[in-house]
Amino acid sequence: MKNQKTDRSFRIDSPVSPLPSGGNVSCQNECASCPVFPFRMETLCDPGRSCVRTTYARHIERFFRTNPSWAERFWQDPYFEVRAIVTRYLPQKILKRLIEDPDETVRMNVALFMESRDLIRMIADPDREVRIRVAARIPVSLLPMMLFDPDYYVRLQVALRVRPDSLFSLMEDSDAEVRRVVAARIPSPHHLKLKDDPDPLVRIAVLERLSPELWMDATEDNDIRVRFWLAERALGTVLLKMAADPDSFIKDIANGRLKQLETASERVAS
Repeated sequence: MKNQKTDRSFRIDSPVSPLPSGGNVSCQNECASCPVFPFRMETLCDPGRSCVRTTYARHIERFFRTNPSWAERFWQDPYFEVRAIVTRYLPQKILKRLIEDPDETVRMNVALFMESRDLIRMIADPDREVRIRVAARIPVSLLPMMLFDPDYYVRLQVALRVRPDSLFSLMEDSDAEVRRVVAARIPSPHHLKLKDDPDPLVRIAVLERLSPELWMDATEDNDIRVRFWLAERALGTVLLKMAADPDSFIKDIANGRLKQLETASERVAS
């Protein structure tokens, strides 16, 4: 038994069918065929709580959290959930060998735990969820390689992290949420090129970067969301213009603010 505990060359030679998930599983038959069974005293495995041969992810995770050194023995396990869970505990040299794992859940975890400088090997992964995680962790210097990803949410992650002077390629992105980030981050005065963007939230992102005295043109915006934004923030002549807005809701907000400002001014004067 002493030799078994120190044997680091152990590998799974034959797949064992996963046990039923959860519950009180009998160890009389199932566990005897499990490769961990001879090490049960060392690993504290328990089919109802901490088990590598169940289909219950929480029990698998508990086993490897208790026995992280065993991860290297199961990285080629036939069950994808086991492979996905052991990624947290694998050394980098083995983790890299899972970059092309057939299951996207495994690759998603690889993208979370692999050293960021090596993520360049995953920027073209076929699964969007994998690429989203890559875009969130890859070094900023490598992000321009993902500017034209086919998935909008990947491009959004890139827009949020890439250097502002690399955002010009996304100014005409097909997704409004991406353009909104561009409007908020691109170096001035290039954000002004988006002041007439078809999406109102992009136009608001441009207004947020303008001096209030330059808001007058936006009082004629055809979208109520832009005018609502102005009515809640404008002062002076812009607020007076909003008080005459054709929409009664916007008009009420602007007039209410005018009264508040007038009252506050009177209190200061007295």
